[in-house]
Amino acid sequence: MDVLSIIGMILLIVLALAIIGVGILFIYDKFFQKKNLVMANFPVIGRFRYVAHELRPFFRQYFGDDDSFSPRIIIDWIIHVASGKNGYFSFDKFDSTRELHDGHHQMIHSANPLNKDEMKPVFPLVGKNRKNPFQFHSYFYRSAMSLGAIGFEATQAMAAAACDAKAPFNTGEGGLSVHHIPRVKFNYQKFFKYHKVPKIWKIMYKTIPSARLKNNFIDFLGSMYCEKNKRDLYLFNKKEFLFYAINWNAPLKDFPKPKELDDSFGHLIFQVGSGLYGLRKKTKDGSQELDFDRFAKVASFCRGIEIKLAQGAKQTGGILKGVKNTPTVAELRGVHPGVDLVSPNRFQYYQKGKEKEFFDFIEHLSSQAGDKPIGIKIVISDESNIEPIAKEIAKNPKRGPNWITIDGGDGGSGTAPISLGILFGKPIFPALKIANEVLKKYKVRDQLHVFASSKLYSPHSSARALALGADAIGNARSIMIAGGCIRAGLCSGENGTCPVGLATMEKKSRKAYAQTMNKKIDQIKNYITAHNKGVIEVASIVGVDSPHKLNSTHVGELSQKI
Repeated sequence: MDVLSIIGMILLIVLALAIIGVGILFIYDKFFQKKNLVMANFPVIGRFRYVAHELRPFFRQYFGDDDSFSPRIIIDWIIHVASGKNGYFSFDKFDSTRELHDGHHQMIHSANPLNKDEMKPVFPLVGKNRKNPFQFHSYFYRSAMSLGAIGFEATQAMAAAACDAKAPFNTGEGGLSVHHIPRVKFNYQKFFKYHKVPKIWKIMYKTIPSARLKNNFIDFLGSMYCEKNKRDLYLFNKKEFLFYAINWNAPLKDFPKPKELDDSFGHLIFQVGSGLYGLRKKTKDGSQELDFDRFAKVASFCRGIEIKLAQGAKQTGGILKGVKNTPTVAELRGVHPGVDLVSPNRFQYYQKGKEKEFFDFIEHLSSQAGDKPIGIKIVISDESNIEPIAKEIAKNPKRGPNWITIDGGDGGSGTAPISLGILFGKPIFPALKIANEVLKKYKVRDQLHVFASSKLYSPHSSARALALGADAIGNARSIMIAGGCIRAGLCSGENGTCPVGLATMEKKSRKAYAQTMNKKIDQIKNYITAHNKGVIEVASIVGVDSPHKLNSTHVGELSQKI
C-alpha cells in the first residue's frame, strides 16, 4: 500500500470519526442536554452562536456592539447573575463609553455607608385598607406578559421562578391558566380537573433515556387522554401520573379562599385589559361584558388585580397576532382562534370625567375578588393623565385604586406599532416625577403605592426609580433574557418564530423550553434574587437601611454629560 493510499485511508477514518462525533453531539443536544434552548432546537449548529458570543469581546474593537436593546454591559450582567455568578466585572467591562456613568445615573453616597448586617429592608404592603392586603417580599417583580404572547412552558418557568423567589407575578391580559400556579401541590383539589393515565404508561416512561423524548412521550399521552387539541391547557403531574387543569366549571365555593393562598400559589397580580380576555360574558348582541362570576374564580388565585388603562408602546391596547392565537389560547381568552386580537383603544368601564363611576367599579371589583387590592396601569405624557385620578382619591381616600403602575413610554411589545412606541408617553424617570408631584399636590401620595414598569433591567436603574418615587419595579424583558431570550426580534410571530421557544406558540420550537425547564427556572430566580440584592446594596451605600427610604435627595444630577 503506497503512502497516498495510507493518507487517504487515514483521512477517511478521521472523516468517519468526525461524522460519528457530530452525530453523537446532535443526539446529545437534541435529546439529552437540559440547559440550553438554542442547542435543543438547533443541535450542533446552535453551538456556533455561543462560540461567536465568546469571541465577541475580542472583536468588539472592530465590530460595533448592538446596544439597541440595552447597553451590552447590562445584558452581560443579567446573563452573569442568572447563571449563578456574582455579576462582578473585570476592568475590561467598565463603561468606558460613559453611556451609563454620565452623571444622569449618579446617586449620592454616604460618608457612613451601612454594612450588610445593618440592612433592614421593608417591602410594600399594598392595600392596607383592604381586608386582604398584598404583602410584597421583593422590590422587583415580573411585569405583564400575556400567556399567548409568551409560550405555555416559558410562562410556567417564569411563574415557578417568581414563586420560588417570593416575587409578584403579573399575568398580563391574556387570562389565567394552570401554568400560572405550577408550584401548587396537587392534592385532587376541587378546582382542578384531571385525566389519569394507566400505570403501564408510567413503566414505559421510566425507561425513556432523554428529557426531550420523555416530554415527547408526555405530549403523546396528552393527545390520548386530554380533550382533543387541548393538551396545552394541562400540566402533567409525574408523581400522580395525570394531567390536570383548572376546572372553570366548578362552583365558586370550590376555589381557593384568601386564607388558603400560601406561598405555593405564588404572588399573582391578574391584569384586566380592555379586551376582557379570560373574563368575557356572552351577550345576545355580541358585545363584550365582564363576567363577574368568572372573575371571582380567577381572582381567587391572585393577591391583587390590575386594570390596564394604557401601556407604553401599545396605547391601542393589547395586540396578539393570529399566528399565536391557537385554539387553546383562544379558549383561555374566550375568543375565536386564528384571528388577530387587537383590544379596544380604551377600557370600557372608565371614561375621563367619570372617575366616581370608575371608582365604584373598582370597589365592586375588589368586593368580587374578596376585598383584595386593585391597581391601575397608565402611561404619562403630562399631568392630565393622572390628575383626574388624584382628584377623585382626594375626595375619599378609602376608595379607588391601591396602586398605580406607571409604564414608561419606552416600554414595549413585540407587536407594538413603532409610531406609538416612539411618539407617546414619557420615559419612566420623568413620568415618575410627574406622578409623584401630582399625587403630593392633592395630598394622596400616602394613600397608594406607585410601581414603575419600564426598561429597568439592573439594580442601578431600579434604585434610581425607587428614589424618584416608585415603591416596586416591574420588568418583562430582563426576565426574558434571564430565561433564555437571545433578542432575535421575532416576538410577534408574524415574521418568523422565536428560535428558543419562549415567545411562540409553535409546538416544535417550544419543546426546547420543556427540555430545559428546570435550568430556566433557576436562572430567572437567580436574576430576581440578584436584582433585589443589588437594590439593597445601593441603599446601603447611600446610607439608609432599606430601599423604601430612598428619595430624591439621594439622586445626583450633572448639568451635562461627562
